[in-house]
Amino acid sequence: MIYAIKPQFQKFLKPLTNFFVTYKIHPTTINVWGLIFSIIMGWSLYFSKQHPYLLILVPVCAFLRTAFNALDGLVSRELKIASAYGEVLNEFLDRVSDAVIFLLLAFASFSNIYLGCILVVLILLSSYLGIVSKSAGGLRYYGGLMTKADRMIFLGIWALIVYVTGNDKLWNICIVIFIFTMIITIIQRLIGIYKQLK
Repeated sequence: MIYAIKPQFQKFLKPLTNFFVTYKIHPTTINVWGLIFSIIMGWSLYFSKQHPYLLILVPVCAFLRTAFNALDGLVSRELKIASAYGEVLNEFLDRVSDAVIFLLLAFASFSNIYLGCILVVLILLSSYLGIVSKSAGGLRYYGGLMTKADRMIFLGIWALIVYVTGNDKLWNICIVIFIFTMIITIIQRLIGIYKQLK
């Protein structure tokens, strides 16, 4: 859903893009920073029962992860160093980031581990569909109800809700919502990719 405003978001990031281009910051470095913010976000979720104030870091890291994910592509195009292997590395680090965030949420003391693990599988399957579309001869598929950027926004907002209410039992509701929206996203992607390849 959030990909509909992707051009506006890229425009918002233009000053940062120019900064990275000026100082020739390599896209892989940007990818690694995105992974670091994902790790911080995951551990903040994991330890938030003992230290609720860590939930404030979740929306901050979610925004930074999304921003750095967009910046790596923008910078690589500006520097004219985009490559096939760079794309592979970007996709790999994205999947690692997703796994770290949502596995740590799944294994947190307040989460139902079974539901959490189901969610991780669905997220990785959804991402796989977006990638495999290109390898099958189509375009990289980004569509669907709950894309990566949508997940980050939703997770950040939910973290603030849990922080304000002080009710960590809300996380299982969050996970269930994620599960249903990821199933819908997978179905949407299967249909969209089918139409694209047909």
